[in-house]
Amino acid sequence: MKLYSVQFKLENPKTNIEKVKNFLEKVENSSLVLLPEMWYSGFDYDNLTLFADLTPNILKELMKISREKSLVICGTLPERTSKGIMNVAFLIEDGKLLGKRGKIKLFSLFDEDKYFIPDDKNEVFETKFGKVGILICFEIRFTDLILELQKNKPDIVLVPAQWGFKRKDHFMALTKSRAIELQAYLVASNTWGEYLGTRFAGYSSIYSPWGETLAFSEKGDVILSAEYDKDYLMEVRKTLPIKI
Repeated sequence: MKLYSVQFKLENPKTNIEKVKNFLEKVENSSLVLLPEMWYSGFDYDNLTLFADLTPNILKELMKISREKSLVICGTLPERTSKGIMNVAFLIEDGKLLGKRGKIKLFSLFDEDKYFIPDDKNEVFETKFGKVGILICFEIRFTDLILELQKNKPDIVLVPAQWGFKRKDHFMALTKSRAIELQAYLVASNTWGEYLGTRFAGYSSIYSPWGETLAFSEKGDVILSAEYDKDYLMEVRKTLPIKI
């Protein structure tokens, strides 16, 4: 099985979804693909309600591709709930919605707390490739979320992000350290370049459970890939057992 991280510069929503479809055409069947945070619209707060209403249709398109290629696909989109709009990571497997996990820690410097409501569940999902945990962008800074995940021993941790350029070194350090802490494959997907007045970092990556850099890109529209080896994962955990 292969793990893929998609990195691209956000443009208009129509172009963004075409970029994603083109990337998905290139990946191997029966693989896992991570898309960035809010990859369709970015944090366009003026049109957030409109984009939230479009999310069900976007999910149908992703489910169709997932079913045709037997893919696990994850990325975040805005979702309308009874309490407000939530930034939600949707996890799709073989054409079906396997689960979803809303962003818990909202980034106030980006006014997320003014436009989104937080989730309160930090779930780990059972997929056909193993246990998958999700940390959405800013959340990789929070030890409490890491400890919750550690209790459930995810095999793969997904980090969909829109991380700013000024904090690019933080993104690289934190993603790598979370792979080491959780002894899991970590896939980080970020946007790059400027969009809606903010410059984003890129620095998308895939790390092994030992913290090895398997794939990395500072910038550019690229798709990163690495092999997922469950035997190696178990070997790392056996070599350095960690109990909490």
